[in-house]
Amino acid sequence: MISQDERKSMLRAHSIGPTMIRYLEEIGIGRLADLRGADAAEIALRIDIALGRKHINSLGVAALRNLIELAKRETG
Repeated sequence: MISQDERKSMLRAHSIGPTMIRYLEEIGIGRLADLRGADAAEIALRIDIALGRKHINSLGVAALRNLIELAKRETG
């Protein structure tokens, strides 16, 4: 489960909202640091697999890129 502090940090990324954070929880990502060095397309694919259908579109991938960039800046 993602802590409230981690949620607040993640929500600072452009285009990231509570639904995307819920999806990240679904695939086992619990901290911003877990995304450092991640690939947005791979994360999107993992979410799609967890949901059992194609769900994350190009805007979702862009939002994940923003979150990954935030992770790089915040977790060094």
